[in-house]
Amino acid sequence: MPDLNPYKTAYERERKARVLAEKLLDEKTRTLYDKCQELEETLNSLEQMQEHLIQSEKMASIGQLAAGVAHEINNPVGYALCNLSILQEYIQAFIKLDTHMKNQPSSDKKHSYHTLRDSEDIDYIIEDIAPLMEGTLKGLHRIDDIVSNLKKVSHGGELTKKKCNVNSLIDESLKVVWNQIKYSMAIKKDFSDLPLLNCHESKIHQVLINMFVNASHACGTEGALLVKTTLECINEEQFIVIEITDNGKGMSKVTLMKIFDPFFTTKPVGVGTGLGLSISFGIITKHGGNIQVTSKEGKGTSFFIHLPV
Repeated sequence: MPDLNPYKTAYERERKARVLAEKLLDEKTRTLYDKCQELEETLNSLEQMQEHLIQSEKMASIGQLAAGVAHEINNPVGYALCNLSILQEYIQAFIKLDTHMKNQPSSDKKHSYHTLRDSEDIDYIIEDIAPLMEGTLKGLHRIDDIVSNLKKVSHGGELTKKKCNVNSLIDESLKVVWNQIKYSMAIKKDFSDLPLLNCHESKIHQVLINMFVNASHACGTEGALLVKTTLECINEEQFIVIEITDNGKGMSKVTLMKIFDPFFTTKPVGVGTGLGLSISFGIITKHGGNIQVTSKEGKGTSFFIHLPV
C-alpha cells in the first residue's frame, strides 16, 4: 500500500520543489553571470572605442592646425638660418684676421692689423654679434615652445590625473591655435588666481583648442575673444569656471539644442568632424563638470566650462 502519511507527502513535495527552485536559481545565476561578463566586455570595448575616437578627433584638429603651425615654425627657422649664415661670415672675418696676423713679421703687425681690421669692419661685427645671437636664440626658443605645446596637446590619454594650472593650460592652448586666430581675432584674457585642478591635462587642452577654433570660425576678420577664469561656489562646492566668449554670428535656438549631438555641425563639408563639442562635453562630464552655453544670432556665443576643484 502507498504511504499515505500526509506529513511525509508534504515534506517530499516541498523537497522536490526546493531542488527544482535551486536548479532554476543556479541556471538563472549562471545566465546572469554570463550576461554580466558580456556586458563588462562590451563596456570595456566601448570605452576603448571612445578613447580612440577622442584621440582621433584630437589628431584631426591638430591636422587642421598643421599648416599654421608649420608657418609658425618656418618663420623663426628662416630667421635663425639667416642669422647663422651672417654669423658664419663674421667668424670667417675673424679667422682671416687671425691668420693674417700669424703670418706677418713683428714690425708690420700693428699696421697690418689695423688695415685688415678696418677692411673687414670688425667694429660693426663686434657690435652686431650680440643682437644677432639674441635674435637667433629667441627664434629657436620660439620653436621649442611651439613643439612643447604641441606635445602636451597631442599626447595620448593619460592613465592618471595630475594637478594643473588652468590659466597655464589656456595659454598653452592659445599658443597652439595662435597662427589660425591671430589675424582675425583680438584676444582678451581675464584670469583669476585659481587653485590647481586635478585633471587629464591633454584632454582639457583638447576641449580648449576646440572652443578657440570654433570661435575663430564663427567670427569674421574683426573677431573678439574673451577668455576669463573665475572661482565660484555652487551648492557649497567650489568650481573653476572658464568663460569663452566671442562676438561671432551666434546660433539659433534650434542649433543650440543640437550642438552637443555627435556629428552635428553647421560648418561646410571638409571643415571639422562634427564631434568636437560632443567629445568636449564628454570630457568635461568625466571630470565631474558641465558645459553651459548662451548665444544670440548676430551677437555672439559664450561657453561656460565648470570644473569641480
